[in-house]
Amino acid sequence: MKPGGTYHSPLRASQAAATRERIVAACVALMRRGADLTYASVAAEAGVQERTVYRHFPKKEDLEAVLWDWIVQRLTHADFAARDQEELVAAMRESFAGFGADAPLIQAMLHSPQGLQVRRGQQPMRRAMFEACIDSAVPGVPPPVRDRAAAVLQVLYSAASWDLLRSLWDMDAAEAAEVIELGIRCFLSGLSPHSSRRAAGYRTRSQSTGREP
Repeated sequence: MKPGGTYHSPLRASQAAATRERIVAACVALMRRGADLTYASVAAEAGVQERTVYRHFPKKEDLEAVLWDWIVQRLTHADFAARDQEELVAAMRESFAGFGADAPLIQAMLHSPQGLQVRRGQQPMRRAMFEACIDSAVPGVPPPVRDRAAAVLQVLYSAASWDLLRSLWDMDAAEAAEVIELGIRCFLSGLSPHSSRRAAGYRTRSQSTGREP
């Protein structure tokens, strides 16, 4: 090593990467069981000291982010890049296949406060995707309808819908994806500019009279 230079140890880097992987695997295992994702629980599951977890993931949000990254890379491949109906349907199908590949983990994400917190962190990207798909299907849709239409797409393309079809209709991931594709296509085809203007006007009248639609 040259005087004043920085020494890079391949062995040390490899050990650090292996430790990080153990910590990530511990996060996944805890979430599958519906356990709290705390530094103490992650350290115990990974078999490392708590300060080691802090060194790799200084903030709680870092643990949540790496868990989400693991789900995206290994299961759903959901990058929220869809911008029209066809891209959305393709992304939904891939996500549903991932949901089915690790149902315990996805169900834990759905039914635990920890899972909700992780999903909340990704909501801005999800919302932007659904809004872009509405803009593509119905250009110039009134803002109130655009917001609600994007919310409908999120209800359709969600782990909650997959879980409902799996639990109550005994559908596998592919069958659930067929149902949701039908829902997405029917909904967007029915969301014409004319019906959107009528819906926006109806909402305005409801607000002015104080009556719920």
